[in-house]
Amino acid sequence: MRRFKKIMIGVLIVLLLIVWGVGGTYFYLNYKGQKQLKESEVQDREGTYITYQGKEYRYNDDMINILFMGIDKKGGIEEEVAPGVQGLADSILLVSLDTTNDNLFMWAIPRDTMAQLRRTDEAGNFAEPFEDKITLQYGYGNGAQESCELMEVAVSNLLFKLPIQRYVSINMDAVPIVNDAVGGVSLTALETVANSKGIYFNEGDQVHLMGQDALNYIQIRDINQIGSAMGRLNRQKQYVDAFYHQALQAVKQNIGLPVTLYNELKPYMYTNLTLEDVTYLGTEFLQTHFSMENLKQIPGEAVYDENYHGGRTVFRVNYDELQKEIIDTYYTEVKEDNEE
Repeated sequence: MRRFKKIMIGVLIVLLLIVWGVGGTYFYLNYKGQKQLKESEVQDREGTYITYQGKEYRYNDDMINILFMGIDKKGGIEEEVAPGVQGLADSILLVSLDTTNDNLFMWAIPRDTMAQLRRTDEAGNFAEPFEDKITLQYGYGNGAQESCELMEVAVSNLLFKLPIQRYVSINMDAVPIVNDAVGGVSLTALETVANSKGIYFNEGDQVHLMGQDALNYIQIRDINQIGSAMGRLNRQKQYVDAFYHQALQAVKQNIGLPVTLYNELKPYMYTNLTLEDVTYLGTEFLQTHFSMENLKQIPGEAVYDENYHGGRTVFRVNYDELQKEIIDTYYTEVKEDNEE
């Protein structure tokens, strides 16, 4: 049962971009990747301009937005199955790179966020949009590509038509692979990690996480303990920081790591990122400024909805606060000529 956020998946994929960007035919791929990403068209003017409190704001074209999804699915990520059983997007993370100021932002979207979704009818045509948990949108595709595209639209609409240039989906089986590829991660356990099956780590333990232990450290919590979700979130942040530094050292020591890791992850990953994109993004990420303060959750509240499938917890977005934060991060006020 995985009814909790797995934002670590998206963060790990971002760190992979750092790894991949070191190799390849650098200059050509870097130039072409930059050109491709920055020339990606914004399809809807609603995403280019936003009106807020009587003022007009324009989207910053120097932002590159990539949607990362951690998929709760066994087997190959590209395996085509019937719509509705494609898997769930348990981790949803929008990663944004400001290429002007070299800042990196990450927005976690809770899996239980209520949003407008789409699915096809028996004839293959899209039916009317309906409200449901955003995690379900991925499952309505008939394969990895369609599922990713459906998620891209759903997230963009949720964020006031924010342009999204690329997407990456990956399943949980990849976490131990990524962790071990950089030689594992050493840290001090922030708390005792346990569930009904037993104790996995004791508070204060000095541990070197390898294989399944890495996934256990960032995934497990005692659902019967009040505040356990916050404790797990702190562990996830701690792991990200440790992994980041370990990954950089691993690449410096083994320039062949990018190819090895890319090949190993293919069965677990689907993306429309090209090799050129990855090369450009990798070098950009090496220059960016990032701190855990830039990893945010969209504003809102988890509430118990007795009318949702007999009573379930859902996440209701605070759209007023979300729009303000989106504008502050991605948009610039349009000034009249006489105001400049």
